[in-house]
Amino acid sequence: HFLICIYGVVAIGLVLAGQLKESKIVQILTVYYGIENSFRSLAPPIVQWLVASYNTQILLMVFLGVVSLLLAGFFGYHAKLCLTNITTNETFKWQEYISWQKKLREARASAAALRAGDNSIMNEAEAKPSKRKCRFLCLGGSTVEDSKANNLKNNRYDKGFAHNIIEIIFPLSTRRSFKHSKPKRT
Repeated sequence: HFLICIYGVVAIGLVLAGQLKESKIVQILTVYYGIENSFRSLAPPIVQWLVASYNTQILLMVFLGVVSLLLAGFFGYHAKLCLTNITTNETFKWQEYISWQKKLREARASAAALRAGDNSIMNEAEAKPSKRKCRFLCLGGSTVEDSKANNLKNNRYDKGFAHNIIEIIFPLSTRRSFKHSKPKRT
């Protein structure tokens, strides 16, 4: 669909360029109106003429251009999912899991501080974070614990770039070895 939208933009652009050439608008503007023959001088009156004469085609070109950008983003996101062999649902569930783990760690730290009964220790820990934590925050990350949690994401179905592509093109259910496997006896 992205390619069809781009094709539409290019095709309409070529049709409008043909109409511009056939009507000899550039020649009329330079000879009769005395406008300098440069892109900077000719662009505004040409765009004005195109919008006045072919407003529907211009609107369609703009619409197709915007839709093609949206489709390109959609394609990029799903290509990333295909190359990592993960579903959209798994992506969102993993983000929820990381958030839950972070809240759980915070709750455990609060409970441990309350059990210790010494609020001064808890206030000092909040006031002076460790150098390691500060360095990680300054480098654009969250915390050291969050980086460890993100590293725990181990997708057992991710077989690498090439094998993921092969699995998309030739799914397991269409392979010969899958069709001829013996049924399990119970």
